[in-house]
Amino acid sequence: MITNYFIDILDNYLESKTTGRFNKNHEMFKLINYTTTDALNEIVKEYGLGARGSCGAGTWTRYPWIAAYNEEITTTIQRGVYIVYLFSEDMSRVYLTLNQGCTNLKRELGTKAAKESMISTREMIRNTLNNTRFNTDNDLIIGNVDYEIGSIYYKEYLRDNFPNEEEFLEDLKDMIRIYDDYYNIIYLKDNETIDNQIEIKLNKQKSGEKDMKDNMNRIYKNIKSKGFIFSYEDLSNFYLSLKTKPFLILAGISGTGKSKLVKLFAEAIGATTSNNQYSIISVKPDWNDSTELFGYKNINDEFIPGQLTRVIQEASKVKNLNKPYFVCLDEMNLARVEYYLSEYLSIIESRYFDDDNRLLTDRIFSKGYLPEDNLYANLRIPENLYIIGTVNMDDTTFAFSRKVLDRVNTIEFSDVRLDILDFDFEDNIENMNLDNSWFKTSYLSIKDAIKADREYVKKVNKEIIEINNIMAMGNKHFGYRVRDEIVFYMLENKRYGLLEEHIAFDYQIMQKILPTITGSDRVIKDILIDLYNYCNPSNHIIDGIDYIRHGEEGLETALYMNSANKILMMLRGYEDGFVSFWQ
Repeated sequence: MITNYFIDILDNYLESKTTGRFNKNHEMFKLINYTTTDALNEIVKEYGLGARGSCGAGTWTRYPWIAAYNEEITTTIQRGVYIVYLFSEDMSRVYLTLNQGCTNLKRELGTKAAKESMISTREMIRNTLNNTRFNTDNDLIIGNVDYEIGSIYYKEYLRDNFPNEEEFLEDLKDMIRIYDDYYNIIYLKDNETIDNQIEIKLNKQKSGEKDMKDNMNRIYKNIKSKGFIFSYEDLSNFYLSLKTKPFLILAGISGTGKSKLVKLFAEAIGATTSNNQYSIISVKPDWNDSTELFGYKNINDEFIPGQLTRVIQEASKVKNLNKPYFVCLDEMNLARVEYYLSEYLSIIESRYFDDDNRLLTDRIFSKGYLPEDNLYANLRIPENLYIIGTVNMDDTTFAFSRKVLDRVNTIEFSDVRLDILDFDFEDNIENMNLDNSWFKTSYLSIKDAIKADREYVKKVNKEIIEINNIMAMGNKHFGYRVRDEIVFYMLENKRYGLLEEHIAFDYQIMQKILPTITGSDRVIKDILIDLYNYCNPSNHIIDGIDYIRHGEEGLETALYMNSANKILMMLRGYEDGFVSFWQ
């Protein structure tokens, strides 16, 4: 019974928090995040809702929560209206509430205006909906003022007088009915105009563009059916990163499925080894130049093409130009990337649109190096070639220079879920046959982006400037290339709505900003603290005793949670003597 799980949390959470080290294999972590959340999900999915629970991110939170939400309204407690069970800080009680997110509002409006907005919203909802069962006095005792102010309706359950299963479920069903009324009476009405505009836009897109969300869902289900765990968000980020630039890096500990992801993703869209649209090239430690990839002349002055050159030549054939080709550079940092990939890094920066909207680059081989009638003489990097490098960061590998990091999205895979064994297998998920138009980048210059959506570019650029000003303290600021690629990524996401905006920007901070921060200077610490405060405006930290622990305790309020958590890890590295993204 689900009530037993709640009682177990109330009885044992404080002991777990004070005596147990926070980790995903801790019994209390699994009880809240998985067992109780899964039990709630089984109940609410009948009503079209999803569930999510949390006991913290990086450290035990003061007030755990388990939420249920309509995905059309929100998928996070940081924004929108949702149902949530809130545990008080002293574990004497838990509240069933209809609540509203505050983090995004604080970011957009500031703390004072955000609270005023929350109060206004809750009163509007109370005046619109019928409620006779739940409290509206906001006299909750949780320990978090945002949850207390944001509560629209609530019911209190005392640990020493917990309701039976029947009463507990009846209360939940009544709250779901109110939530459903909110969706039908208020949410849909408020969004009617917006929905109409979206519908018109989608109808226009369907005539000439792929339905990106449907495609991503099919890719997600295809990979899941094969028994591999990659979230929809991670797959969307993988796609958006490739569409922004046809070169990206997957980093993480050995065995997290980096190389497998490249192969599975390629296969899901119809690029396989059998049709030569997927290739894997294993990097060797003795690669000191580009000959293995691009080729060389032997003692007889005969040109021997490299492994990558052969793929480029195949992808460049007229009959293949509309087919995406994927190359996985496996363990690419066993050798210095700058040594063997420098030509590619330079050539890819020369991309331009010709009059026929084809993406072209400079020639791979300089004029005169090969006879003009040679098969490879006039090769360029084709617009349908996508290179994904996988890296393991350990003592046997090389770090990346700023030249590489500025030119690539670096996706980190470090979250290992060893506890998941019950896969939801679906048979016969067929591969799609997506053409290159699905992957081809839309923007090469900031002018292209401004023409597409001037106001949104200005909005994103404002955030980028704020981050760059923080980075400038230690001469870690970045240039136009990084700014442009973040803008392109955000525009592509906005166009197709694959990720919530704050999640997309969180990925970009993780992939374009944080990997470049390294060192042991005092200014590095200052930069990281300021970046944390940027990512978590509701829980600022200052240098001092236990500043990292303070950051961990308030981590779940972060607007950009993954980046904030990574920054805290990097700060722990500073305290140990050296900061690196690759820890």
